[in-house]
Amino acid sequence: MPIYEYECNKCKKKFELVLMSVREKAEPECPKCKSKDARKLVSRVRYASGPAEEGLASTVESRFLKSMGGRVDDRTRGEIKQLAKTAAKRGKKRFDHMMDTGKAESVDY
Repeated sequence: MPIYEYECNKCKKKFELVLMSVREKAEPECPKCKSKDARKLVSRVRYASGPAEEGLASTVESRFLKSMGGRVDDRTRGEIKQLAKTAAKRGKKRFDHMMDTGKAESVDY
């Protein structure tokens, strides 16, 4: 059951349209002013089992270690772990920013 988000071009009200199937034609109408002039918004998507920051850090760490042949001392392993956590945190913040604003520009965090 798809849910689409729209913004009315007349009164700027944001609203959702629930369809019973993906084959059903969307005919958005603003619930506030009844205008049919609306633009479709890019919705933020979350998955219950999607990659969490910890999972992303673990993946980055594994790839670092694999690229180095897995042969690293404990100090280097710790530095890789910290770097992977930082990379995952920044990547998640950039993704959240992009989903919130719809802009994919490079943002430093």
